[in-house]
Amino acid sequence: MKSTGKIFIKFTGLRLSLLVAGGIILFPQQHSMSNPPTTQSQIPTVNWQNTRLPDWNRITFSNMPAISEPGSFQAPQNVVDKLGYNPSRSWNAGQKPDSFTMLGDFQDSFKLQNFSLTDISKITNLDLEKISLNNFGVIKLQTLDSLVKAIPELKDYPISQVKPIFDLLTQNLSTSFAINQTIGNLLKQSPHLGKLSFDALNLKSYNLDSIPNLIATPVASFDKWQGVYISEIPGLNKVPFSQFPNPINPVGTEVGIVDVAFATDEQKRDKTISGSNKEGFAVPCEKDCAHTELSGSPAVHGKAWISGKYQLVKGGRGILGSVNAGKEPTGRNLFGDAFKVAVWDVSEVDGMISQSLFFRVCMRNNLVDLGCTPYFIGPVPFMTYREKEPIFLGRIDSDKNSISSPTGLKSSGFRFNNSPITSNNGNDAVANLIPASKENCRNMHVSGTNIDALSSALSNTQNNYNFVGNYVCDSNGNCGRAIGAMQFMSSNPDVRKIIVSKAGGQEFLSKLDSGEQITGEEMTQYFSPSEQQTLIDSQTNNLLSTASQQIDPITGKAFTGERLIERAAQIQFAGTNITIDSQAINPNDAKTVKEYGEKTKTKYTQNLQSMNCL
Repeated sequence: MKSTGKIFIKFTGLRLSLLVAGGIILFPQQHSMSNPPTTQSQIPTVNWQNTRLPDWNRITFSNMPAISEPGSFQAPQNVVDKLGYNPSRSWNAGQKPDSFTMLGDFQDSFKLQNFSLTDISKITNLDLEKISLNNFGVIKLQTLDSLVKAIPELKDYPISQVKPIFDLLTQNLSTSFAINQTIGNLLKQSPHLGKLSFDALNLKSYNLDSIPNLIATPVASFDKWQGVYISEIPGLNKVPFSQFPNPINPVGTEVGIVDVAFATDEQKRDKTISGSNKEGFAVPCEKDCAHTELSGSPAVHGKAWISGKYQLVKGGRGILGSVNAGKEPTGRNLFGDAFKVAVWDVSEVDGMISQSLFFRVCMRNNLVDLGCTPYFIGPVPFMTYREKEPIFLGRIDSDKNSISSPTGLKSSGFRFNNSPITSNNGNDAVANLIPASKENCRNMHVSGTNIDALSSALSNTQNNYNFVGNYVCDSNGNCGRAIGAMQFMSSNPDVRKIIVSKAGGQEFLSKLDSGEQITGEEMTQYFSPSEQQTLIDSQTNNLLSTASQQIDPITGKAFTGERLIERAAQIQFAGTNITIDSQAINPNDAKTVKEYGEKTKTKYTQNLQSMNCL
């Protein structure tokens, strides 16, 4: 039977870090089939085996739902040098997957690099005559040598007949050259000219046909194609997934029933169908096991598909497998390796579940294979189901390794219709649940202190963004509650400004101020992880600026270096006017002010080491 206890909702912040040869990569039913849930994502479907499958004939990168959270992925220079292209990227909430995924991410799954522009135009009816050379993203990555290698016929063309090459040479040579000689002859006589790059040209002034045979050449023929965004290949984001060179297809045929939706009160689920392609897809869950229990054939009856919002499993491969501590949301690869499908929101109240997609970064060229990250780029809203509705499950196996790891937060009384993660226009959008990756070696205060490393050291609730403390008053009569990952006081004007700007925010503040019970769902609805992270960064900057203006009694000079970090932590711990290196004890933390500063300094150094920023 379904538990009648309290329901809590859990939100997870995915932090990304990767050590690569001295560098760091940084960086979210009472219903029949004929009457699907009212909360729908932008996913067209077809009926198959009494359930709904995505209609991949109508789904393209451009019409997929948008990602819900900002994030970034930064590759160190030594990795960029090894690959020959830069896989770094950042994305904002509301962007479609074509703008933050690259061709290299799908080189094994969809093999999009096998397309030529002619192939794409035949599928999408794209008029290539109206497309400028600038819109073909691979061109700006080419040198004269690599372009001729990709299109060998160019060697036989006179320079004068290929205007972009003619202009590239004219722009870079101070002396005249024979414009009627062939391009091949020029490169034979002056091989150093092969290193001239087309990114120096204003490519907007040329059409695609300005380079002979360009549109008929497969993308994979060009150098560094792996680092080009899907959106930078004209028309590619309009190609249905079913018409890719390696078309998307379901993996397996099993269909089950969404029997019951359970929130995080549920514990110890040993029989599951969720996991990863690294751990197997039957990974047990020990605690906070929000899930949908399934019914159907003996292969799935009584088993649980655990929500990836609440449980992480090991994922990724190769060097990149260490990103995000090697973890990704638990889920299933229903349609191959291009992306992962996770059960996401689970509502016992509504008897509904939603799914979200998570993408990954893969890095490989002909010489170097760094593998793939765990599936961490998401969530992108996908399908929604009610209890008693059939659901596609794919191939069922019993392989499992280890157990999943809870992300630490809870679910509480979640309802789809009243949730900030569901828009009113039918376009599912997950709210700001996962803050952007915050591990950037270049995010520095003017003092030389790394903002991300220090803010993480000061976040003393282990990224518990829905933390709500007890109502307390200090000796000066300032009253409030510590909330969020940094335990900001609810009396903080910046915090109150954020909360009151939202519908229902004033009522929520009243609950905070009166000491009423606050659920995790309410906490992150009115003070989201993204808003907390922005305020944490601002607070960290302010702490450092304030501390750097005070005099260190040890040196007689302004605080700098490690002592600056200690003093900034002391101020954060006990206020601006606290005595330097005070032995006063915070009763809630059982540490002196001085001890807290020293502990923060140690954590800061450890963070720098894990970020490889030393």
